[in-house]
Amino acid sequence: MPRSTVVASLLLASVAALAACSKHPGVAHLNAPESAGYTPASTPQSQLSATADEAAPMAPGGGEASVSGKLAERERSRGLGTAYGEQRSSSVRGTRFERADAYNPDLVLSLRYNDAAGVQQIAQHKTGSPHLFPAIQQSDAVSVTLRDEYGAPLSAAQVGGDVYAVGEIGARYTIGVENHTAQRVEVVASVDGLDVLDGGEADFHKRGYVVAPYTSFAIEGWRTSDDTVAAFRFSDTDSGYAAQMGKPRNIGVIGVAFFREAGHDDLLRRDTADPFPNRYAPPPPTYRGY
Repeated sequence: MPRSTVVASLLLASVAALAACSKHPGVAHLNAPESAGYTPASTPQSQLSATADEAAPMAPGGGEASVSGKLAERERSRGLGTAYGEQRSSSVRGTRFERADAYNPDLVLSLRYNDAAGVQQIAQHKTGSPHLFPAIQQSDAVSVTLRDEYGAPLSAAQVGGDVYAVGEIGARYTIGVENHTAQRVEVVASVDGLDVLDGGEADFHKRGYVVAPYTSFAIEGWRTSDDTVAAFRFSDTDSGYAAQMGKPRNIGVIGVAFFREAGHDDLLRRDTADPFPNRYAPPPPTYRGY
């Protein structure tokens, strides 16, 4: 798909697919849509073979008892997590993708998030008053943006070396991914330390979505079947999916790892391109008199 045809609205109607890597037949991952010109792989039933069209809302006394009750309420509402939201339509299909390096990503981008009060507090603690800008992390090759349910980037603040997106309880968000290269890339994403495909602990060894050249798509929720996802909804930390699964350690961070396809070096080349590769004058060639 030409890059000029990719618009922000596509991030709300993305297509990705679950693929089986020829190098590791026992695992599966999501890959590019047929419209991008890729033929689905024939995969065994034991492998998850699926396709994804990511795309609706969810729901927040006196004496000594009243004191303890207020303290408990304040503790529950401190910070944000991501809830396992309502079901949304999303179909996946299979295609083959072999990584250039099976277990080591070429690039990892991350974004943190919290409510406005939490971002303000950590910003003042570390750097002073925060300056807000769109919640995006990018390189020359790829970019990751947290967007609201209408496709607009969430506000964010730079806090030290981290970007903190600002959310609010009940709001739905998506993870927008853009591929600016001429090659396909595989995307392994995590929310609160959990893999967005299987809900287990995130790991580079797991498989992910494949993004076609010069296209964008949105990861809209935790994958629940070949045809549906559970929407990402900001919640209090106790109501977040990670907390409910007994794994609250990494609540508040979103990570996206990118893998090059075997035989294609454009992702690495573009991200390490040097605009002034020859900074010093080399000596002249050795002169040979005749």
